[in-house]
Amino acid sequence: MLCSRHHLHKIPRLLSRNISDSELYEKLSKTPKPQDESPKKKKTSINTLGPCLDLIKQYDYEHYLCVCLAPLGTRRGLTALRAFNVELSKSAITPYSSASDKEVNKLKLMWWRGVVEDVYQNKPTHQSPVALELAAAIRTHSLNKGFLLKLIEARLNPVTYNSLHDVERNSEITHSALNFLTMEVLGYKSVDTDHAASHLGRCEGHISLIRSIPLLASRGACLIPNTTLAKTGVSQSDIVRGKNRDKIRDVVHDIASSAYVHAEHCDKLIVGLPPRSMYGLLPLTPAKLFLKRLQKYDFDIFNDRTLVRPPSLSFVLMRDSLKVDMKTRVWRFQLTKDIIMKKSGRQ
Repeated sequence: MLCSRHHLHKIPRLLSRNISDSELYEKLSKTPKPQDESPKKKKTSINTLGPCLDLIKQYDYEHYLCVCLAPLGTRRGLTALRAFNVELSKSAITPYSSASDKEVNKLKLMWWRGVVEDVYQNKPTHQSPVALELAAAIRTHSLNKGFLLKLIEARLNPVTYNSLHDVERNSEITHSALNFLTMEVLGYKSVDTDHAASHLGRCEGHISLIRSIPLLASRGACLIPNTTLAKTGVSQSDIVRGKNRDKIRDVVHDIASSAYVHAEHCDKLIVGLPPRSMYGLLPLTPAKLFLKRLQKYDFDIFNDRTLVRPPSLSFVLMRDSLKVDMKTRVWRFQLTKDIIMKKSGRQ
């Protein structure tokens, strides 16, 4: 039975709203409840979103762009998660940290653990912009407590890698856990979306390791796995001093190849996912751009042009987000049309 004009006029109005798929189904399947006409008092609050956005823009610009391109109703939750991650990264205990820095950073991380525990125990939240936004995100989106605590635990112990498998394991409890929480903010908690988010996290973990090589070398440290160094015949002193550039390129190539494999897996898994969940996988775009730029300069990580942000990043991200938006609108239109036709058939 064809859908009448009386039903079809509802579709654009419902699609223009920023609601999840389950809410969309409920709004079309059930009769709306009468709204309470009594006016509600507006609560005054301090500006906590602005400092969080500034923090992400300064320390994590690529994900800042991804947050800005996400659906309107999810941006605040995603901002809180990314700002929380930046705060944890700034307080991470590293192998090259001094004894005093390790003690200070440990206290900061324990403080953040207390913040998370207090939110889940319905205790008053600390008056910090990031803490307040994180508490609001946890209550609004029912975020998984285990993933948040994993992000904190991963920064409490200095990271050392013996092989690329160790890099993947660490990426799973940092980057992938953050991607799982991103999917929860978008309203998706499924094996398929988590599988794609896991591969994206592992790709980002390898890329973070590559990007950290020049910075750590300037501080006399090296986190490249021992097996990778032994395979290419490069020592940690060569990395710190910047010697044997040709062999260092081979080291970077091995790590980048592993990152590329995970990026390809994520690309293949995207095809079978709900269109709206692809907003959580937008960071794959800057990851692939970085790998292409790395290949362009022959995997020379000590070349300053390799780490320069590509001018086309904003444009490419905007293009990809528009594709996701169009797919989401088409998918929702079909879903809405099918539901209305079923209702018309029953009548």
